[in-house]
Amino acid sequence: MATEVIMPVLGMTMESGIIVEWMKNEGDAVSEGEVLFNVETDKSVMEVEAKASGTLLKILHGPGDDVPIQQVIAYIGEEGEAIADGGAVGGSDGGADSGTGAAKTAAAGTPGEAVQAAASPRQNGQGDPIVSETDGQPGQTGQSGQTARVKISPKARRHARDLGVSIENIVGTGPGGRIVFSDVAAIAAQAGAASAPVSATAPAQAPATAPAASGPGSKRVQRRAPLSGLRKVAATRLAESASTIPHFYLTMDVDMTRLTGLREQLIGYGEKRGLARVSVNDLIIKAAGITLRAFPAVNASLEGSEVVEYADVNVGFAVALDDGLVVPVVASADQKSVFEIAAATRSLGEKARGRGLGPEDYGYGTFTISNLGMFGVDQFTAIINPPEAAILAVGRVKDTPVAVDGKIEIKAMMSVTLSSDHRLIDGAVAGQFLAHLRDVLEQPLELLIGQDGA
Repeated sequence: MATEVIMPVLGMTMESGIIVEWMKNEGDAVSEGEVLFNVETDKSVMEVEAKASGTLLKILHGPGDDVPIQQVIAYIGEEGEAIADGGAVGGSDGGADSGTGAAKTAAAGTPGEAVQAAASPRQNGQGDPIVSETDGQPGQTGQSGQTARVKISPKARRHARDLGVSIENIVGTGPGGRIVFSDVAAIAAQAGAASAPVSATAPAQAPATAPAASGPGSKRVQRRAPLSGLRKVAATRLAESASTIPHFYLTMDVDMTRLTGLREQLIGYGEKRGLARVSVNDLIIKAAGITLRAFPAVNASLEGSEVVEYADVNVGFAVALDDGLVVPVVASADQKSVFEIAAATRSLGEKARGRGLGPEDYGYGTFTISNLGMFGVDQFTAIINPPEAAILAVGRVKDTPVAVDGKIEIKAMMSVTLSSDHRLIDGAVAGQFLAHLRDVLEQPLELLIGQDGA
């Protein structure tokens, strides 16, 4: 009996996945454990292995299809075996429905656009797998009579799809002529020009140079694009958080003068020993870890009518991407040295920006830090990342005149705002938590006590 290939659950927040590329065509032999296809989740592009050996009998969903989790997307079985919908594969020569070429994708993918997967995985310079796409329009065939392949990274493909831009006439500047994100962005910037053809499948869009409509209250549309998978998940979760969690906010100013001085010493120390460069955010993550250990009520979640306090202190930190936000997690942040945290945040940040986060990198945080200081933001409030009980919003460190013993001194000050779930945390506890965090940051030697390599 044929084995069903289903859209797997690759993360706690995953509700669906977008198929990026099939590594096999219909009729190809498949071995258990072999990479079968790539799927784009709300966090990353991941490889999915075959759970059985045999012949790939039928592909139900092609590249670009957004498929709910646990839904059947293909069948693996014995060659020639009948499957649920009565189809069968008689051999590798297949038929009109064989493979993941134009005939298959025209039926299952975006109308008028065929996406043909390569037989083996390829990657661009950023480690992204390469998707071979074709426009499926007449007159675009090569000498072999097959529709010419266009090499493009998943990030560029997604951006082109969102903008409604045809990839057929884009000249790739990546290795081997592959299309990368910047190529699509450059074409999009020329919207309305002859050199930026719009796919026939995309909805009609008003050019940026369209004349203003007459009359009061008019507005012009720059473009329309569907929410990315990442923004779709974030929109759902944050709307739920804002509407169901009773937030309250406490703000406190922190004197970062000693900590910034300590950071400079740590940078010099680390450079001599080949250790990761420590950022202010790394030190805040460490301080938060220490403080959370002292306040288990903040390191908690509400599950039904039960308060769950966690033994592990796992601090998530928000990373901004072009199409949304992800929150990778530094596990056991209270126990790691500042250099271990610096190495972890660098690695996780690079994976996040390359859409390479795995399930082991996110989804199990007990507390989150959102830092907008690098953008010059002085102070802001953040929405709690459920099911956590609190989130810390961090502003920039700036020189500020401060009254000290009747005199004005210039201090490196930073504002932090704690958003708390009032069902779990009272104002007094939140205030004590912030005060403890401030003390750790202002007397930063505690960040180094008992830490190897520091």
